[in-house]
Amino acid sequence: MSETHHETEPLSLHRAGPFAALVGIVGIIAILVGVTSNPTVWHSYIFAFITFASLTFGSFGLLLLMHTVNGSWGLPVLRIFEAAANWRTMVLLFVLFLPILFTVVTNKGALYPWVDPVRIAADHVIQKKQAYLNPVGFTIRLFAYFLIWIGLSRLLQKSTLRQDETNFKREQDRRASWGAPGLVAFVLTMTFAFTDWVMSLEPHWSSTIYGAWWVVGMCLMAFAFVTIIATLNKDREPFAGQVTPSWTKDMGNLMLTFTMLWGYTSLSQYLIIWSGNVPETISFYVARSNHHWNAIGMATVLGQFFVPFFALLSPRIKAQPQLLAKLCGWILVMRLVDMYYVIMPAMRETPAPSAWDFIALVAVGGWWVWGFANSLKKGPLAASYDPRLLEVEAHAH
Repeated sequence: MSETHHETEPLSLHRAGPFAALVGIVGIIAILVGVTSNPTVWHSYIFAFITFASLTFGSFGLLLLMHTVNGSWGLPVLRIFEAAANWRTMVLLFVLFLPILFTVVTNKGALYPWVDPVRIAADHVIQKKQAYLNPVGFTIRLFAYFLIWIGLSRLLQKSTLRQDETNFKREQDRRASWGAPGLVAFVLTMTFAFTDWVMSLEPHWSSTIYGAWWVVGMCLMAFAFVTIIATLNKDREPFAGQVTPSWTKDMGNLMLTFTMLWGYTSLSQYLIIWSGNVPETISFYVARSNHHWNAIGMATVLGQFFVPFFALLSPRIKAQPQLLAKLCGWILVMRLVDMYYVIMPAMRETPAPSAWDFIALVAVGGWWVWGFANSLKKGPLAASYDPRLLEVEAHAH
């Protein structure tokens, strides 16, 4: 009897908040102490920041997509998307980015080559990009990005909470009107943001598909994140009755779509840059072909594309929540490996991770989980405004 009660106990993800905050405080203190004697700790910090920022921005992109197309696939996990992409979570990310901004403004930390006067004087490529790559422009764009994201996120969540209270369908139509231009703004700002934050770590190279590449990877990561939460808690409220074979099939098919999109954008970028054979742009792949980085690259090809691609073709995996949860865990791990492969060769020669990489992930992750958990407390874990949720539950019973 007690076991049945435990299985049907409502899910309370917000309980993780206080412990996560404690972990984040200890981790950030360790990072701040570490950078005073070892500037390479900044490399670990920016990797950790991008990892959790990708989870927020991927959720934000899918939230915009869901409201634009009015997709029912997102309704069971709407509040998870909203908590991950909540405006408060974005404010927290902005605060966590301030140490990186400090390295740009003060040229401390050896993070971005284009802020170092010695490197600028000796490098004609960086000199030609100084009109865009400069601390003032970088700072102005940073504030503009977060103002757009925070404002749009706040509008969307206030609308869904208001519809829960009023049941007015016009809120749903209003979100669809905001979602379409919001998606355009999202892709454009993400392209510029990840050009600033990640691509400019290697200022000699450029890629016109870079923004789309990151957006696809972030959305795949967010899909895996919300799906693993729902499938692991399929017998607990509010997911009981909503995590049906039909829903897991939809989520599996969507993850399959984004897996193929990731493969397409990755291969397109590789073929275009390699066939062009321009020394500056090809340097991206040259750096990732030495010192065993190519082994990490091959692991991402196999683990990030082929394994989930063939697994998600199987109806059995998409129909069984336990199997789909395991696959989502695999995708999340491979996303971490892929981001490591994209970011770290710009700052270190060998792929061997350092202890600071794990410390930074725990530190930033602690704060992110705290923000995520607190955002979940601002409303019910399940949206109640959409009658399609009742239809799903009725069909399940």
